[in-house]
This record gives sequence, structure tokens and C-alpha cells, in this order.
Amino acid sequence: MRYSSTLIAALAVPLLASARPIRRAASAADALVFQFANVLEQLETEFYAQGIAKFKDSDFQAAGFSSSLIASQTLTTIQGDEATHTTVIQQALQDNGATPLKCNFKFDSALTDVPTMAATARVVELVGVAAYLGGATLLDDPVLLDAAASILTVEARHQTLLNILAGQSSIPAAFDIALTPQEVLSIAGGFVDGPCDLGLTATNPLTITNSGSPQAGDLLQFKATNITGTDGLFCNMIVGGAPFAINLPLDQCNIPPGINGPVAVWVTSDSNPLINNVIDRDTTKQVAGPALLFVDSQPEMLGQLVRTSGTNGGASSTTTSTISPEEASSIIAGAATQTADSSSSTNGSSSDGGANGAAAPPASTPLPAGFTGKSPDGKVTVNGLQQVPRPAASASASGTDGGSSASATDSASASSTDSAAASASSISF
Repeated sequence: MRYSSTLIAALAVPLLASARPIRRAASAADALVFQFANVLEQLETEFYAQGIAKFKDSDFQAAGFSSSLIASQTLTTIQGDEATHTTVIQQALQDNGATPLKCNFKFDSALTDVPTMAATARVVELVGVAAYLGGATLLDDPVLLDAAASILTVEARHQTLLNILAGQSSIPAAFDIALTPQEVLSIAGGFVDGPCDLGLTATNPLTITNSGSPQAGDLLQFKATNITGTDGLFCNMIVGGAPFAINLPLDQCNIPPGINGPVAVWVTSDSNPLINNVIDRDTTKQVAGPALLFVDSQPEMLGQLVRTSGTNGGASSTTTSTISPEEASSIIAGAATQTADSSSSTNGSSSDGGANGAAAPPASTPLPAGFTGKSPDGKVTVNGLQQVPRPAASASASGTDGGSSASATDSASASSTDSAAASASSISF
């Protein structure tokens, strides 16, 4: 079967509608790359379509999104881009005498709830970026390379948006990771339902079995069809921009400190680290992999404004505020009064609060310099006091040039009542 690179024409139509296609023979490698891209875009399109159809606004709100509309609009936009990529690539293949593969996909395990879908979406887009980046090295036609690169840049934008929706670093690393088609198929193949023969042999799939969000120091655990122990095996962790993998004995595969963002992990039979490029990476010593994970060690305020809670299996978020002594006294005394009133109405007794069981000061009394502790209802915790210079305007109004500020955490958000500046604590899937 002969493929012509009028494939370019269809890909370029949205940008260059008046351009006339230039016909020249396309290599088998070029055709294979775009057939592979066709399958990958189908997977992405169907994944988002099923997720959008399944979940309602209330599901996104329960998952901790500050606005369900932010999540639904973003996912709908991404799904529309993937559908357009699919349509254009399939039409281009048909125009050149090729029959586009049409595959079925099953996402039951990835669509159990919104947090699982959001976490999977990050992996799906990471696979898309890695696939186009690695596939670029296989293309012979520079014009086709240009067309593929125009899709790659959009996939990278999707990845950034999904990082934000996860409440994490929008751009966690300065470089991305490239994967071969065989490596991509190993990761994506688990979602394929039925025949979808690309003529490629996937690398042996690798699953990371740790529960929870991976963090520095965690010992990674693996599952693969041909791994029964750890003797003579090594884990290789590749991060963007590093020339070589981090190579460790498999039974000592702890995530090193300092990593933020995506990591690709292989199990090998060799202590030599894998090279971080698809041309020179040794495939003969690979036992299984790659598996992909995100180490979210540097969450950003932008992401946390979008995803304020619910990114850790429904765990509640904590807000830390810096407030004035008077505001802190008022909050704590108010909580104490509320608790005392409630207690009195039931058994005529009242509760004390403060450090070491001491009663919290009344609202009219500034906090003592050494006060720490919780209010009686447990809603407010004073972590400590720190001298903070007052702004000039405030000093002039109050007749003083300095004061104390209390750092308090309040699950009910003290800042909403007292106009205190707040910053969300670290949250993750």
C-alpha cells in the first residue's frame, strides 16, 4: 500500500486553507507514525467523552473543584481538540489510500470517580506528549514533522491545564520525556478493548502498586508478568531533562528527594542507567515498563485556587491565615462563648480552651505572647505569634508602630469572616 504525503493537506487545512498540497511519496515509517497517532487520538477522545457524559456538576464539586464549570469547560475543550485531531488524521489517511484503524476502549477502572478520572487524564495527556515527542524522531518527511509538532504543542497545553486541575504545578519541569511507540502502547494498551493491531509489539507492561500519592522517600512496588522477585533487577527512573535514568536496585527503588512532576520508571536487568532519549535507550536489558507517575512535591497557588480540596481521596483541606491579635482573640473567644452556650444549654457546664487547658482570653484582651493551643470547639488552632510591623496607615490610625500577628488554622476558614489573607496547604490526589 502506497501512502502519499498529501496527508499534509488535510492536517494543514485549518491553518492554510488556500495552500495546494504538494504530492511526494511518504515512507512506511511516516504512515505508521500517523496510524499510531490516529489510535492514540481515538483513545483520548473517547476517554474524555465518557468522563464528561458520566459525571455531573455535583461530582466535580464533591471532588474539591472551586467551580464545577472550570472543570467541565476545560475537559470539554480538551475533548473537542482530541476529536478534531482524530477526524483530521483519519481523513488524511483515507485520502492517501490507507484504512484508519478504529479501536474500542474501556475505561471502567479510570472512571470510578472524578479524582480517579482527573488523575488518569494527567497520565493520558502525558502519554500523548511523550508519544508525539518520541514519534518525531521516526518521521522522514519534514513537513509531516511540522504537522505532528503542531499537535504536540496542543497536547502539552492540555497537560498544563490538567496539572492545574489537579491542584499541582502547572509546568513541573523544564523538559518533557519522550517514549517510543512500543513504550506508549505498553501504557495505553490496558485501555484497548478488542483487536487494534498496529503491527507493533508493546514492551512488557509495568504497574506501580503503591497506594496513595507517591512522595520522596517512598519505596516503589511493582507488578509485571515476568517479575517474581528483586534479585538481579534494577529500577530506572527518568525525569525530564536528565541525560540518564536514576538507576537503583529494585529492592531499594525509593523516590529521591528533589523530584517534582512526571517520572517514567522501567525495570531492567542491568545496573547501567537507561539513556533519556528514544534513539540510544537500551531495549535489550528492559524487563518491563515504563510506568508513569507524578511526584507532586511543589504545588502552586494557581492550582490550589482551582482545586481547593478533595484531591486526596476526599480529605478536607487546611487554610493557614495570618491575622491581627484582636482578630485572633475575637475568633477564639467567640468559639469559646459558642461552645459554653451550647454546653450550658445541655448540662449547665462550660469548656475551657487554650494552651495546656488554659482558658482562651476574652475578645477584648490581646493574646499573650506565648499563647498556643486550640479553642474549646477544636475549630481554631493558634500555632504561634510573630512580631509583624504594621503598615504606616494602620500605625497612624492605631497610634502604634508594631504589633503581633497570630498564625491560625481554621477548617471553617477564618479568612472568610475576618478578611485575613489565606494560602491553601499542600493537597494532592
